[in-house]
Amino acid sequence: MKASTRAFCFLTSCGIAVAGCSSSDHTGTDTPGSEAEPLEVFSWWTQPGEAEALEALFGAYRKDYPNRSIFNAAEESGPTAKQVLGERLDAGDPPDLFQQNAYEMRAFLQAHPGSVTPIDDVFESEGLDKAVAPEVIDNVTVKGKVYAIPVNAHRENSLFYNAAILAENELEPPQTLDDFLSACKTLKAAGVTPVAVSTSQSWIVSKLFIGLSIGSMGGQAFHDYFAGTTPLDEEALGSAIDVLDQVLTEYIDIEQAKVDGYGWSECVRSVFDGDAAMFLHGDWAKASFQALGWAPNVDFGVVSSPGAPELFLYGTDVFGIPTGAKHEAEARDFASTVLSKEGQVAFNSVKGSSPIRLDVPLSGFDPMAQQVIGDFKSAKLRMALKWQAAWDDAIGAFAQDHDKQALIQAFKDNPPE
Repeated sequence: MKASTRAFCFLTSCGIAVAGCSSSDHTGTDTPGSEAEPLEVFSWWTQPGEAEALEALFGAYRKDYPNRSIFNAAEESGPTAKQVLGERLDAGDPPDLFQQNAYEMRAFLQAHPGSVTPIDDVFESEGLDKAVAPEVIDNVTVKGKVYAIPVNAHRENSLFYNAAILAENELEPPQTLDDFLSACKTLKAAGVTPVAVSTSQSWIVSKLFIGLSIGSMGGQAFHDYFAGTTPLDEEALGSAIDVLDQVLTEYIDIEQAKVDGYGWSECVRSVFDGDAAMFLHGDWAKASFQALGWAPNVDFGVVSSPGAPELFLYGTDVFGIPTGAKHEAEARDFASTVLSKEGQVAFNSVKGSSPIRLDVPLSGFDPMAQQVIGDFKSAKLRMALKWQAAWDDAIGAFAQDHDKQALIQAFKDNPPE
């Protein structure tokens, strides 16, 4: 993808500054022939599938405001983008919009006090407090103020599978943890690597652990512990770790998994190429499968992580408007596009995520997306997990040394917040 296209995408993703977002159809008010200064945005959406989703959102914005342009200010920063953003905010030189994860927002505000403009008035004036899932609004609210515009809900406990491989081995998509482990055993006996994972990147192992833990502990117990409402059950956590250990030692390509640079998109490629049958990960992987040319519910399928269909564990990408943004009004207009029904369909139908509005029509989504969105709307438990870096580090270490007690100790030392 061209750098300029990624820049546009990035900007699009940063459309957090939605003080003027509308829950209804939005029409731009640019004067014909006029050209506003370009919006400056920070975003990390540049991977296959992600970039296309940003392009789709950019297209929706251009439809609303045909005389405006946007660019990705983080493009030159690469892996240091977040550090550069922090430095610019502290120096009083902010971009117009920036991307963030909802679970990181509180820590970000603590590290950079006064650097983000609250936008709770948008939700009140536009009726978004009724259209957006209440859990999602809570995720972006700090001390009674909304500080970010949520863009999507990515299910983090998804199990993707190669439909042809499962069919060839007469396997159904696993519904329970026992189903999953039995399928792994069958696939291994048939000479197929059951599970794709990267052990060189601890956060990817963490996604695997999350999916397995939900099935091992049960949805309610997992929810209650990681929400911080019940104390640690060492036996239950230990059982989940045992399942992770079994998968890592028996059902992955150990040598491939530890290769430097083998990341989540490479895991997707392994399933696509038939080198692995399944991938437990976030549903942003869907867009990558599609970018490779696969059709959802034909070439590949997805189910909730086996064993706890009642729990929809999600992550939310958001956009914030920095205090002192040079083009705050235009940033709010872009946010208006992001939160409109049209913007939600344009972005999420490509990204593989679910709209955070509960009133978005499903007609703009493929059957797989409709299934997942239905799961989001009907879930008994919807939860945005406040994951900790210490857990990633400990799980990454476990993938190398398989020290069960050390991993349990890491959770004891770093309880859920």
